[in-house]
Amino acid sequence: MRNSGSIDDSATAKSHIGIFDRFQLYSQAALYIGVTSGVALGLYLMFRRYQTSADIPESAVKAHKKIRGFVIDVADGDTLRVYHTPLIKWFDPMPEKKRGFSKYTIQVRLSAVDAPEVSHFGKPAQPL
Repeated sequence: MRNSGSIDDSATAKSHIGIFDRFQLYSQAALYIGVTSGVALGLYLMFRRYQTSADIPESAVKAHKKIRGFVIDVADGDTLRVYHTPLIKWFDPMPEKKRGFSKYTIQVRLSAVDAPEVSHFGKPAQPL
């Protein structure tokens, strides 16, 4: 016949081992999830395309980060439109100029450039 006290002691010892094993398992799972999430976020940030200037984060502007892309249109001497192409998107075909492309391009206005303006709203263009 078994002693009931020894059964309780062994059950308690097994439950302590189970708690340690569970803690180790959960901490490993949390580590894997954290690393995977960090890699996924890094890849997303590396390959996302900015549609317009409103999509560019303020932190990127303050840090003077480079933005790569193709110039789609030059409106006048100091204003142009850029189609942002992140790292992997360099192989995508460049969009053709069409109406409404301001929805997916970034307008860049160069400051401190004295360029003549093109004709607007019936006003004549400025001479060089």
